Amino acid sequence: MGPASEVHPIDFPAHLDQTEMETRCARESFTWGPQALWLLCGLIWFFYFVVRDVPEVARNTALIGLGAAVLAALGVRYELRRRKRRIALYPCGDSIGLYRDNVYQYSFAPAEMIWVRLDFFARAMTVLKALLPMVLVAATAGFVMFVSLKDAGPHAWQDSAILAYCLLFAVFGFTAILRSRLILAFFWLPNGKGDADRPAHFHPREMKRLEKPLG
Repeated sequence: MGPASEVHPIDFPAHLDQTEMETRCARESFTWGPQALWLLCGLIWFFYFVVRDVPEVARNTALIGLGAAVLAALGVRYELRRRKRRIALYPCGDSIGLYRDNVYQYSFAPAEMIWVRLDFFARAMTVLKALLPMVLVAATAGFVMFVSLKDAGPHAWQDSAILAYCLLFAVFGFTAILRSRLILAFFWLPNGKGDADRPAHFHPREMKRLEKPLG
């Protein structure tokens, strides 16, 4: 058995109340990743409205949209389940206890947590390759939507809707990337068997509660 089993469970409370969770624990923060497939689903359906006057393309797009809707439903289900199983880290002496649904799961030494820190170059690449493109997409969609509203056609609301969707998609993407890559701290946590293979994000203010055991 790995180091994660060296701390006997009796050193940790079996259950934490909500006050202890909010004041003593570092609670997991969530980001949006590949499971946000409902965004793709919405984009495809808006595209369906754009090509509605081309029956063959519209029919094929509808089938793709239906498939995306199924994947989106699975993605939403996964996301709800993931958030329901939110973990919290509880410091006790020189060890950390992992809790899920306020119930103790296992404990491990702080040294088993692997903190993935981005250097200056990685942060710069995030800005150039991810954040900046989102800003450009948002600016372009906003400009085209503004111009299109001046020359409204017979399907003005659909055309404006897809542009508004693209704008919101870019804002959403910008916020998600900024949060996951530059604001939150990313860790690989031990799984209870000594292998650090569980990914988790934590807000810096939550991590301050672990400063003593982390050194």
